[in-house]
Amino acid sequence: MNRTEARYDLDMIVTWGDCDAAGISYYAKNFDWFTNGRMRLLESYGLPYMSAFHHQGISLVCLTADCQYKKMLRPEERVTLSTWISSLTRSRMAFSYQLYKEGGVLAAEGMTTHAYVDEHGQPVNLEKRHPELWNQLTETHRQRSEQVRESGGSPHA
Repeated sequence: MNRTEARYDLDMIVTWGDCDAAGISYYAKNFDWFTNGRMRLLESYGLPYMSAFHHQGISLVCLTADCQYKKMLRPEERVTLSTWISSLTRSRMAFSYQLYKEGGVLAAEGMTTHAYVDEHGQPVNLEKRHPELWNQLTETHRQRSEQVRESGGSPHA
């Protein structure tokens, strides 16, 4: 697969607690997994969410969330969640996700979009209000994207 964006891959094992009474992963768990992927991706950028955003008075408020389910997941299955930033602007950020079963079988894919807001719920222009954070975020994103392009699309975050 030729990839044009830097991804963060999170390996997981589906637990019984992730499943409904029929032993199939509960659909809403994908959104929990997406959150974990987002948090780890930001951490890999050197920007742990709590210290880089939350404790600075910035929240990433979810505006949209979508998931297409392709294959059932059951307890004890090993899966890999691939997460990447699909859009980055001064006021918003979007993430895309692909969840793979062992053997590279796509089980689900989705996306979320988020707005930067302050502690009062007001939109934030990240570049103006937090220029150091904005610069680190955009520079890391640019560097990782260039690395992927130069390598032919293979490296992950």
